[in-house]
Amino acid sequence: MGREYVEELKNRVLNGGAEITYDEALKLAHEDLDILAASANEIREYFCGDRCDVCSVISVKEGRCTENCRYCAQSRIAKKDIPEINLLGNEAVTEGASIDYDKGSFRYCLVAEGRRLSKREVELAEKTVKDIHDNVDINICASFGLLDQEDFTKLKGAGLSMIHNNLETSPAYFPEVCTSHTQEQKKATIRAAKGAGLMVCSGSLFGMGETLEDRVALAFELRELGVDSVPMNLLNPREGTPFYDKTPLTEEEYVRTIAVYRFVMPKVMIRLAAGRGRYEDNGEAALAAGANAVISGDFLTTDGTSFDLDFDMIRRNGFVTDRKHS
Repeated sequence: MGREYVEELKNRVLNGGAEITYDEALKLAHEDLDILAASANEIREYFCGDRCDVCSVISVKEGRCTENCRYCAQSRIAKKDIPEINLLGNEAVTEGASIDYDKGSFRYCLVAEGRRLSKREVELAEKTVKDIHDNVDINICASFGLLDQEDFTKLKGAGLSMIHNNLETSPAYFPEVCTSHTQEQKKATIRAAKGAGLMVCSGSLFGMGETLEDRVALAFELRELGVDSVPMNLLNPREGTPFYDKTPLTEEEYVRTIAVYRFVMPKVMIRLAAGRGRYEDNGEAALAAGANAVISGDFLTTDGTSFDLDFDMIRRNGFVTDRKHS
């Protein structure tokens, strides 16, 4: 192994040869980081060009979550009180979309806690999505839990373009993360969204105690599902959650993982997401290792990064930030 191995796999990807296998990706993850990152960036440039996709999020429903995700401060097992809010159907959500659009966001993601929206809440969400669609020139994304294809069809008709539903980790490790729903249920939700003609954003939450093998295995689950956007989230251990004592990923581990994901999924949006603010460079090294999208602004249970800082970073790395075809 060495430079020759990375070059061989890179050229195979660039030439449209056989897809990278799990064993190859796992070996790749141990290669020299500079060579790996530069090669992943070449793959990104070839398949995706220099456009960087920027999105932002808003929490539209919080409190009284029924799920037991061990990382989440909103989980029913977390020792923390989360005030209840429900902004579905509220014009404040559209106002937030307009504000974020003016700051530079291409996409605006509505996020609701819980297993899934009720049918009544789906109707309210329809109204909210349509209001945004009619009044703000922004792509609309939503994370509404385990909805069915009928729900997604209604939301697409209102103007939704993408759904978000993270697989979080490998199938083998997922039961250590959550037992109130399964990863198979998440996959069924993703398939339902695709059946309704929606794009899909699904990715990771790294640093929950998973192994490198788990992180690599997740890439192949996402590839098989044919997702369009892969957010690379990092656990921000929250006091009162069972995962509060987990050791965060180092920046090198994060960058290395993103580079490997680009080899496995050469054409997707690989998105720098929550948790990167703990790194001194705000994730810039990862942006130069195959990533081509970011979530900017604040996140759900943690502070994010300002749009100005992110756009400076994006442009410094040679990306363009026009909204065409976003």
